[in-house]
Amino acid sequence: MRNEFERLAARQPLELLSMKRYELPAPSSGQRNDITAWQECVNNSMAQLEHQAVRIENLEIMSQHGCNAWRVYNENLVHMIESAQKDLQKLRKRIQDMNWQRKNSQLTSGAKLREMEST
Repeated sequence: MRNEFERLAARQPLELLSMKRYELPAPSSGQRNDITAWQECVNNSMAQLEHQAVRIENLEIMSQHGCNAWRVYNENLVHMIESAQKDLQKLRKRIQDMNWQRKNSQLTSGAKLREMEST
């Protein structure tokens, strides 16, 4: 966060996303004839391809089931809110009842004390 605030204070432009990790570089000029260097490049490209395939699969699953999952999640939140509000109302009623009992007890005790003082 601090770095971002410093960037904003210095009025520097936002850094673009680095696409370096998605590049598939060939071996350096000194390793062009090295089979292991080429094998590493092929392995890297296969890993990148698999990663992209998994991302596409996740997006397809999300497009198929994402809306329904979000609706179910929202319905669960609504039920949780309703339950919490009911619990809150019950608790407020218990507090109100307790306060009424306390007030009645104090009024009764006050009347008894006044009666005892007058006699």
